[in-house]
Amino acid sequence: MKQFYDLPKSLDSEIKEYENLVNDYLAGTIPAVKLKAFRVPFGVYEQRENETYMCRVRLPCGAITPEQLIGVARIAEKYSDRPLHFTTRQEVQVHHVKLKDTVAIIKELKALGLATRGGGGNTVRNIIGDGSSLIEPFVRALTTRLIAEKDSWNLPRKLKIAFSGDSSDKGLATVNDLGFIYKKQSGQIGFTVYIAGGLGANPRLAKKLYDFAPANEVYNISRAVKQLFDKYGNRKNKHVARLRFLFESLGAKEFTKRLDSELKEVRQQQYPVLEIKADQAKTEELTEYYLFLGDIEPREVIKLAEKLKPYGDDVLRANFNQNLVIRNVPAKALSARKVSRFFGQAVACTGAATCRLGICLSRELLKAIKEEVKDSDLDLNLKISGCPNSCGQHHLADIGFYGVIKRFNDRLVPCYQLMMGGVVGEGKSRLAEKFGVLPAKAIPNFLVELLAIYPAKREAVISLVDKYSQVPEFTQAPGFYYDWGSTQLFSLADKTEGECSAGMYDLINWDFTNIEQAIANNEPDQVVLSASRALLVTKGLEPKSAAEAVVLFKQHFIGQHLDSSFASTVDKYLNREKITLQEAKELASAVKKLYDSMDNSLKFPEIEKEVKQGSPDTKTVGSQASREFRDFRGIVCPMNFVKTKLVLETMNVNDQLEILLDDGEPINNVPASVRAEGHEIIKREKIDNYWRVVMEKH
Repeated sequence: MKQFYDLPKSLDSEIKEYENLVNDYLAGTIPAVKLKAFRVPFGVYEQRENETYMCRVRLPCGAITPEQLIGVARIAEKYSDRPLHFTTRQEVQVHHVKLKDTVAIIKELKALGLATRGGGGNTVRNIIGDGSSLIEPFVRALTTRLIAEKDSWNLPRKLKIAFSGDSSDKGLATVNDLGFIYKKQSGQIGFTVYIAGGLGANPRLAKKLYDFAPANEVYNISRAVKQLFDKYGNRKNKHVARLRFLFESLGAKEFTKRLDSELKEVRQQQYPVLEIKADQAKTEELTEYYLFLGDIEPREVIKLAEKLKPYGDDVLRANFNQNLVIRNVPAKALSARKVSRFFGQAVACTGAATCRLGICLSRELLKAIKEEVKDSDLDLNLKISGCPNSCGQHHLADIGFYGVIKRFNDRLVPCYQLMMGGVVGEGKSRLAEKFGVLPAKAIPNFLVELLAIYPAKREAVISLVDKYSQVPEFTQAPGFYYDWGSTQLFSLADKTEGECSAGMYDLINWDFTNIEQAIANNEPDQVVLSASRALLVTKGLEPKSAAEAVVLFKQHFIGQHLDSSFASTVDKYLNREKITLQEAKELASAVKKLYDSMDNSLKFPEIEKEVKQGSPDTKTVGSQASREFRDFRGIVCPMNFVKTKLVLETMNVNDQLEILLDDGEPINNVPASVRAEGHEIIKREKIDNYWRVVMEKH
């Protein structure tokens, strides 16, 4: 059977190790965190629903044979009840499988010449490309080489590599960690090389590293970049751990100097040049087989792939639009899905439906847009992500959205940040710009009007955003407070495995946005209220009114973390006395500085702190493990998680904490978030309509 990359010799032993860990976890002899450390780099992710998993299959350049695709579809039929899903990074995923079945799935994929290894975690991820026959041989050879190297699996953060066949950069080389664009110079084949780009919550365009690097340097450069990242990347804070942050922390000059040193060392090792096997077949005909939302049922996959088998092994690619591209097969031989151009290239990540990072139901939004917009032949790309992490590539969109949480009328509302104007191309790549925040329920109607005037001037877009950004009172239009496709009021309650804390940061930032708006509107009272409320969530405090927020702020922050002189400002608010805008701005500035000083355990520096030796509060390292108890019934997410986290921060390693939680969302979410922090859940026991949970600090 033809393969597009060679599997590493170590894969058998790694699969065996993974199988042993799964068995140990299911037997209860190891904690979840130990399995997770091996499972995620193996491309096996836990989904939104506890104890259900997704396997992500590596497909360099999206290449897969019809026979392999049939095999993957049969695996999905056997172990899953969901469609196959193709991603924006040219991979295929098998969703909603049981943990015990992931071992069999990985073994069966190996028999097909496919692997999930490196499908997740801090690894060298799937190498992507634009489908050009000029670059695909390099992608395959580099994939084979890198996945055989042990240091590809334990990097500070993920490393993403991309190839493009020409300066149009359809392979996205200028927006990835490491990018290669095919060039010919004086008859010599080579690449222009780009470094330190990437999307996500803090996107950057890549910087040009080399104008021209000979083809025989592709591996050397890739290995040197990997070694540099491995040595100097930030392993403490994952939010600033990508290669682009290393570039910025070192500066261009120092980064280049260190990379040159690594490259010199790599060259001295005299590694073999990549073995390039040129494509034999010339691509003469391309047909895009549209998969709305990247989904296709296994039966349809098998039917399609059987039709393709007579045309050879090299006829299929997955592309960045989550579609299949069929090469050198007459269009009349296919029964392609009928879809408009606009929706044929529209993209939505899986969002909160299955992803543990998702905020909004992005797929449901695209369905709602399709219902309202109907058909459009505009040659635009619409890209939607359920959170800021850009799996839907909204930063590259003509029109893009990413999910955010906003508070209106003291209730949470699912919203999206509108992005427009993304461009990709060598020398002209540009990230999309922000154009305001819209409630999820307003977006389909907003798009109907936007598409009617597209391309629109900036002023017209801003005016349209203003029109649709308003959120009515809950009593007038309760639907705005529900996400698309959901029958539950929107909340942070279903943000699992650490996403509770991600939602907490959204709330804090929302108050800081309110502060800026209040300053612009000369509303000092609103500045004081937002500044007072912003950080209460970090201490597990949930005020029921504006006055209570200010009182709690005074009790827990002023005199402890902020100078006592600010008490007069909040007292004026409570006594309804006049506050100057300057007073309010000084308080807000102090709160923002305090927030910037907060550490990863949600602690703030104190103005004065004296701990007497031998006092009852002093804990001795190595003392006998203790046990704490808290009743968190009646406390909603994310407050129950925040309160749990704060108690754990006061405890020693191996201490145990017993908590009581309500049934439903609290028990589904809090233990998952605690596990994500690295602690162990020892016991979960249902008692009537609530749960007893015992955890051990690690």
